[in-house]
Amino acid sequence: MKTEIKDWVMKFKDYELLQCEAPCSLYSVLLDHQLIPDPYYGVNEQEVRDLCEYPCEFSCTFEVEQIQEYMELEFGGLDTICDIYLNERRLDSVKNMHRSYVYDVRDRVKLGTNTIRLQFSSPIEYFRDMDRRHRAWTCGDTIPGAAQLRKALYMSGWDWGPQLPDMGIFRPVVFNQYETDRLEDVEVRQIHRDGTVKLFFYVQTKHQSNACEIVASVDGKTVSLVDGYGEIEIEQPKLWWPNGYGQQPLYEVIVDLVANETVIDTQKKRIGLRTLTVSREPDKYGEEFCFVVNGVKIFAMGANYVPQDNILSRITPEKTEQLIKNCIDANFNCLRVWGGAYYPEEEFYDLCDKYGIIIWQDFMIACAILYLRDEFKETLVKECEEQLKRFRHRACLGLVCGNNEMELAVMAWGKEDEEIVTMDGRKAGWDGPLVRAEYLEFYERLLPDMCYRLAPDVFYWPSSPSCGGEFDDPADVKRGDQHFWGPWNGNKSFTEYREHQFRFCSEFGFESYPSMKTIRTFAEPKDMNLSSRVMDNHQKCKFGVKNTAGYIAEHYLYPSTFEKVIYASQILQAEAIKYGVEHFRRIRGCCMGSLYWQLNDCWPVASWSSVDYYGRYKALHYAAKKFYAPLACALFYEDNKIMVNVANETRSEKSGCVKLCLCRSDFTVLDQKEISFTVEELSSTDIGFIKDTAVDNIYDCYFYADMYDEEGKFLVRQSLLFVPPKHFEWKDPNVKAEICDIPEGVEITLTAENFARYVEVDFEEADVILSDNYIDITSNEPVKLRAKTKYSAEALQKQLILQSVYDIGVHEG
Repeated sequence: MKTEIKDWVMKFKDYELLQCEAPCSLYSVLLDHQLIPDPYYGVNEQEVRDLCEYPCEFSCTFEVEQIQEYMELEFGGLDTICDIYLNERRLDSVKNMHRSYVYDVRDRVKLGTNTIRLQFSSPIEYFRDMDRRHRAWTCGDTIPGAAQLRKALYMSGWDWGPQLPDMGIFRPVVFNQYETDRLEDVEVRQIHRDGTVKLFFYVQTKHQSNACEIVASVDGKTVSLVDGYGEIEIEQPKLWWPNGYGQQPLYEVIVDLVANETVIDTQKKRIGLRTLTVSREPDKYGEEFCFVVNGVKIFAMGANYVPQDNILSRITPEKTEQLIKNCIDANFNCLRVWGGAYYPEEEFYDLCDKYGIIIWQDFMIACAILYLRDEFKETLVKECEEQLKRFRHRACLGLVCGNNEMELAVMAWGKEDEEIVTMDGRKAGWDGPLVRAEYLEFYERLLPDMCYRLAPDVFYWPSSPSCGGEFDDPADVKRGDQHFWGPWNGNKSFTEYREHQFRFCSEFGFESYPSMKTIRTFAEPKDMNLSSRVMDNHQKCKFGVKNTAGYIAEHYLYPSTFEKVIYASQILQAEAIKYGVEHFRRIRGCCMGSLYWQLNDCWPVASWSSVDYYGRYKALHYAAKKFYAPLACALFYEDNKIMVNVANETRSEKSGCVKLCLCRSDFTVLDQKEISFTVEELSSTDIGFIKDTAVDNIYDCYFYADMYDEEGKFLVRQSLLFVPPKHFEWKDPNVKAEICDIPEGVEITLTAENFARYVEVDFEEADVILSDNYIDITSNEPVKLRAKTKYSAEALQKQLILQSVYDIGVHEG
């Protein structure tokens, strides 16, 4: 019998005892009792951060009505430095939030009331001590020393996250009692051959009791395992595919532990029948790097996922499902779980299985040298083993990766710093014989051996970026995966993307500010300036304001209001990532993956996300719906002609037509052309071009392309200018919107008197996700948008806000 212990009491400093319910943490409990201000508001982060300088304690009681043969306490997640006491006897001292802990407590519990006390020590004090004793380089945005504790690194700050290193209980605490035995480890492997799938079961029990039988069943078939081993064959299997390539059928595997004809323990797993690996075959470009699903090479389209909150108890299954649905809305088929975070909840993987999102899973190590002292190495190995067993059966699991950016860091970072700092006689920089030796030992011996032993069907990749390990030029664009930060970090133009032919771009990004509605949740009107103290606190990138101002000046007239700066930052972000992705898809076959940085936020902040902390779409997420569409159209202005490219990321041939039009800003048509196309499955093709010879005034001409499928259904519109938007001779488009009710929400009809670019439709208070947004109105024809919403057309019409590129430089009044 399992009993989850939810009711706790927190003791902190001189506060009264505070009632709480797990999962909970120092910050969540103090917030629930209204004892601290919102850490995300204003500059409160700086005030409440120091609360983590002090210890805190959680205690509870639970009842034992009878003593059974086996009695265990299970701690699913303790964050992080914790002394565990049962009936005032210490069970253990732990220092790893990425592990669970199970204790045999039969000799320690008593009939009646029992007490658990969890004494959490200050993580900041620990960081300080470790930084003093074992100085090692880490990401400059985190608290020094944070990487030397197995705690989610982002909690201690990043260039998009606050320094709020919380502590508490973030996963269930369970008291478990049983008499005979229980299931300990259930492994299910699958072999695909000749149109059938054989499932192989490898099951271990906790106590290996001979009095028990293990029975596995799936798809109406049952087998009794012998010594924990057995197999079931699935005939006419329904294969699992990523989003956009097919369906996502899942089979439920049930493993029962039976004693005296009674089921005494059960484990259930939902699996997808598929083969999924990464191909590194040599080709004409070098060595490919692409996911192969059921024998089909796919182009990975998605983003990097970071934790959804800095206060973990706020992350709910409902919020996670909404975020994954946002991914499907933008045609994602892949997410990278970044290594500076924590391993997500089961619901996250359930949803990725359900909706068809391939997971690139980092182990939780990012941008930091780990000093592999014996205790630290032991817990790190156990952590990785536990997590690998936890998600190895997942249909969505595409690969596991040793770390984020550490191979590149050891080779190339910090070379300009000549100061030698020692840690126990060791060189503290990124490079050095012992640093390299420990890197190779862990990421290129221990982890791959572990994967081969525990998850032999899962592809292991040592680092990201990498060309395969051994410090073999991880920046080589002809092999492996790449992180490219020329635009933004390197302050390069968007055009820099098209100077490179990456094999798989697993990280690239461009920052923007969140919407005004989100900014108003943490800032007052007096703070509405990029350089105000509050906005600075919500801009963690050290050069963020400077870069935003520089890129705006490069592309647009400088905005006349704060609100227009925010709008301009978002359309710049959308343009930058669109520029890169369209190039990557155009060279499909050479490049086979695009994962932009980043999908989401952990608090309201200026960042690289396309969906902000409150789930509001930025311009980038609407753009992703188009540049990640299964059938996508892109325009490339090259050599005085406009080339039209169609990318077909489906498993069937596609036909249709593209209508091309060259116009003046008042909608006057100068030239037009229609191109029919047929594009093979899983390919990208330049289908034709139009020359710019008809352009009589580059400052007053624009070009657009409308793509239709073979049945004449409109799919997407693309447009381009021949000059930077700041130099275009904009005419007031006078955009109008009429909103009417329809059965499932509202329909919005947009019209304009002149060319309007990136028309944003928003509402003062209502949050509405539209079928499209930040659109171009290129003719007198109205544009229709739809939205599923609880708001009426009348209510939305009263709140309506419209703006376009024309408005950026307009000085009101």
